[in-house]
Amino acid sequence: MKITLMYKNIAILWYGKEWQSTLRFLQKNGINDYNIAVFDQSENLEIPDFNWKIISWSHYLRYLDEYDFIFKSPGISPYNHNLKRFWDKILTQTKLFYEFYKWKIISVTQTKGKSTTTTLIYNLLKNAGYNVKIVWNIGTPVLNEVDIQKDEYDFVVYELSSYMLEELDNHQSYISILGNIFPDHLDWHQTFDNYSQAKRKVFLNAENIFVGYDYFQKNNQYFENKNYLTFGWIGANIYHEWTKYLWEIEVSPKIPWEHNLDNFAAVLAVSEHIGISREIFQNTINEFLGLPHRLQNVWKYQWITFIDDAISTTPESTIEWIKTFWDQIETIFLWWTDRWYEFEWLIQYLEQYNIKNIVLFPPSWDRISNLLDSSYNILSTSDMKEAVDFAFKNTKKWGICLLSTASPSYSVWKNFEEKWDIFQKEIKNYKS
Repeated sequence: MKITLMYKNIAILWYGKEWQSTLRFLQKNGINDYNIAVFDQSENLEIPDFNWKIISWSHYLRYLDEYDFIFKSPGISPYNHNLKRFWDKILTQTKLFYEFYKWKIISVTQTKGKSTTTTLIYNLLKNAGYNVKIVWNIGTPVLNEVDIQKDEYDFVVYELSSYMLEELDNHQSYISILGNIFPDHLDWHQTFDNYSQAKRKVFLNAENIFVGYDYFQKNNQYFENKNYLTFGWIGANIYHEWTKYLWEIEVSPKIPWEHNLDNFAAVLAVSEHIGISREIFQNTINEFLGLPHRLQNVWKYQWITFIDDAISTTPESTIEWIKTFWDQIETIFLWWTDRWYEFEWLIQYLEQYNIKNIVLFPPSWDRISNLLDSSYNILSTSDMKEAVDFAFKNTKKWGICLLSTASPSYSVWKNFEEKWDIFQKEIKNYKS
């Protein structure tokens, strides 16, 4: 049954970027201001062109029973904010998009690599001549990107986080893709089981299911009586197994690609299913230059290569980059934000590949430093200039300094873009 918003009382929790978009969407579609209330942390919030209720965040639970629907910011965990009893009322932009957009959607999720997979699928379809739209997990909200009443694309490729999937219960995709899953965002989901269940919601009512072979092997019970295909660079049980395909064409990506084999296999699965030529697939992979803040060479100076991988915010993703550059990494910058990560495996890789110069940013020294013995050369700092100076002084000739922080860095900077900007600035300042 379609969601009906007209004449309903609607609450918007937390007036951030996405929910500014939600308010404008509701107004544009005829919802009167007197049916809308905005709950926010700011006591003095002023909203242009909105003439109804703004309620203090401290009182949000007291009033929510009065509303038919609750639009929740993705950053607000229903587990942490006592919202579970309102589960049937919660709406999101993602939920509305799936409810009302009638054209073909390719939904992509996994713990790490989903932005790369999403972008490659978008490039593939665009190179094949399709009218295609990409919508990101982070960035412009989906209802700003796609007019669900008017826009007609051949495909919309939608990157989905676990936050966005958590409240979905009845959506449809033409193709749903799930690659890797490992523990992440446990501070938001509370348990790994909750996190995994949220990710699996991508398959609800999907016309075609593509699942990474490694995940399928361990969780095949979830795919009984479903129309699924597996993908992967080893062991996949369909014809686009990546290792076989490598021998048939010349694939030479411009990015470090050993860790991207499964992502490439997912793109190949889409290519084969839709009927796109292998030449277009090959060119798509070979022309891909990577995404910002994912293994970008920042600067070479004094025979040192500084690599920006500022968006790697889990121990597992940082481990993949260590495995890629294992024989060249001399120095690594690490953070720790409490998302219930386990760092023991990361420490084992530092030991295995003899990466001894470690920069720790707060509050990482309270967690990671206790796992490191006296053989490491450790700098604990909150100053990027001091960190870059340390890297120049301790990284050997032809070595790599890797900014791949294994955790978010909110304790020092507001996001990975700001972290990257300051990193690059201090490298350039050191040169001058």
